Amino acid sequence: HPDPGNWKLDPTQFIPERFYGINAPDANHNPFAFGPFGGGHRMCAGQDLARLEMKVIVIRLMQFVTFVDAPGNKG
Repeated sequence: HPDPGNWKLDPTQFIPERFYGINAPDANHNPFAFGPFGGGHRMCAGQDLARLEMKVIVIRLMQFVTFVDAPGNKG
């Protein structure tokens, strides 16, 4: 999936802005360019466990976070 032909920005660099908004450089990339768990007969057997682990990690992290309004926020 790091084939430069699938991405407008360098696929080997961590550039999260590439996906921000519909006008982002790589917002309309090839939907099959990134397949973290593969597909077909050789699909990752642990993908459901990996997704569940990520949900548990995010939930546990959120238990230790307190959200407050930014100073001067009128929202």
